[in-house]
Amino acid sequence: MFDMFMPPLAAYCSLFLLQHVLERGKAHERSQIITKLAGQVVTMSQNKFASNVIEKCFQHGDIAERDLLIMQIVAQTEGNDNLLVCLIV
Repeated sequence: MFDMFMPPLAAYCSLFLLQHVLERGKAHERSQIITKLAGQVVTMSQNKFASNVIEKCFQHGDIAERDLLIMQIVAQTEGNDNLLVCLIV
């Protein structure tokens, strides 16, 4: 779905599309996106534009989806110190 190595314009457009669907899409569409992105939460959170998608996941996901994202952040021990601090504060 999101590839950090795709051409910059394609990456930006795909991220913009994901944000749009997360904001205005149906619940099952949001759920599919959040489930697919769950394994990339930490990596995407560290990217200037991809972090906006993760933010929309938290804003528009239901409680179970937010829990899934949080569990992914907590489970990954490498490179997520800043994210853990944000969750605590």
